[in-house]
Amino acid sequence: MHCSLPAILTDLSAFAAAQGVQLWLVGGSVRDLLRGRVPVDFDLALAGDGFALARAYADATDAAFVPLDATRATGRIVTRSDPPLTLDLAALRGPSIEADLRCRDFTINALALPLGASAGELIDPTGGQADLMAGMLRPCSSTSLLDDPVRVLRAARFCAHLGLRPADELAPLMHAAAPRLATVAPERCRDELLRLLDAPYAAPWLRYLDACGALTLLIPELEAARNCEQPRIHFLPVLAHSLETVAALDWLIGQMRGEPLPAELIPCTIVDCRLQIAEHGVPMDVSVLDNAACSRVIGITALPVALQHNPNLSGTIPYAAMLVSLLNETRGGGSYRRSALLKFAALLHDNAKPQCKAQQPDGSVNFHGHQSQGAEVALQICRRLRISRNESGYVRLIVREHMRPGQLRNAEVVSARAIARFFRDLEPAAPDVLLHELADHLATRGPTLNPQAWTTHVAWIEQVLHAGYSPAPEQPKPLVNGHDLMDILSLSPGPQLGALLREIGEAQAAGEITTRAEALALARAKLHG
Repeated sequence: MHCSLPAILTDLSAFAAAQGVQLWLVGGSVRDLLRGRVPVDFDLALAGDGFALARAYADATDAAFVPLDATRATGRIVTRSDPPLTLDLAALRGPSIEADLRCRDFTINALALPLGASAGELIDPTGGQADLMAGMLRPCSSTSLLDDPVRVLRAARFCAHLGLRPADELAPLMHAAAPRLATVAPERCRDELLRLLDAPYAAPWLRYLDACGALTLLIPELEAARNCEQPRIHFLPVLAHSLETVAALDWLIGQMRGEPLPAELIPCTIVDCRLQIAEHGVPMDVSVLDNAACSRVIGITALPVALQHNPNLSGTIPYAAMLVSLLNETRGGGSYRRSALLKFAALLHDNAKPQCKAQQPDGSVNFHGHQSQGAEVALQICRRLRISRNESGYVRLIVREHMRPGQLRNAEVVSARAIARFFRDLEPAAPDVLLHELADHLATRGPTLNPQAWTTHVAWIEQVLHAGYSPAPEQPKPLVNGHDLMDILSLSPGPQLGALLREIGEAQAAGEITTRAEALALARAKLHG
């Protein structure tokens, strides 16, 4: 294998050799080099103490040392270059490099390249290079996922980001290991899930996780939504609708970012795990079942159903450049882009519908209050997964307010005042909620979507965005202030006073009142109304 490596790897390998230590470049670094991509993060294995070597090298150079795990002999070097390079050094997990590689998660990561004087051919004991060239994700062994169950989620992430197809044996192994996700640190599950959601087309791999039984083991609050039927306007039960909403967001955000459309179907051979559970009555380790008898080839849909039925549907979204810039941001110094968090909110947005479902005397069904109750459940899920407070608040806000655009649109008159209140109440997530509204609409209508109605819907979103982001006119002098209201209406400082001042300010900004007398009359009407 011939490739150009950063000079620091040559320098580090010489430093290690002077201490009698052999280094190997391993894992994703080698995988990315084989794919023609130059990594900025490098994993290195050595028959020695990676923690001590990383610290010694950093002390001898101007690099920074980051202690990772002294007990596992793992340390990190961060260069001061632009961009900085990260090198993680870890002791071999086994008596040899080959044994170490066989302990890894997937064959595409079980690759090593010797450095220094021993530099030579690629070390590939599990056939990872062939799998990579074939676009196949295959576990290193039948116990790879049981050894570290977070690899269940990682499998979906790799497929989503690298464009891989799962090997036939992967689904039953994922199903067997999925119950052990409960033993994994929540932070590790969070990282894998949100990194999956950050992929351009995440929805098919959420569906794959669900088909393997993993999705609702990770988020049990979604299981009740699986068979929760909805009114006729919806074409899917609640959980399938939520997954379809993520698929619609994938497409909408992908169109704005200029992502190529995915293949319509991603073929996978999968064990029908839910059929097995139903037939045997209780969950079982799939290794005891006749997998061949209940395996089938399924096509995992990447595009939303509405687009499959309307392939020429316009994906032009107003204010796309601004929205992409927002979606590429993180929230409050967090680790995940808004686009990933928005998709997470979409997955959770109807989680409380089963609990709020009520049948009326006329036979109709409603879900009153599901957005408020669901927002609190979403917050609990975020906390369990150790998502930051700022990011959790963002997800909660989207779930709580996801009905607001529809309520705004259904009003007889959509006034500038109502739009201003919408943006004020939903700060900072107003544009995200509008984008969610478009995705929710696609996921609701599905095969019945009317392309002309879609165009009208997008135009209305543009109207709201335009009103919300147009430069604000110079603010006129307030008609009254707090002291005026306290003196004339005998009010005391407090929330009521603040609410009246906001009402008067909004009415003045909308041109509904223009004089001090009108402002006082409005305040009296609100007080006695």
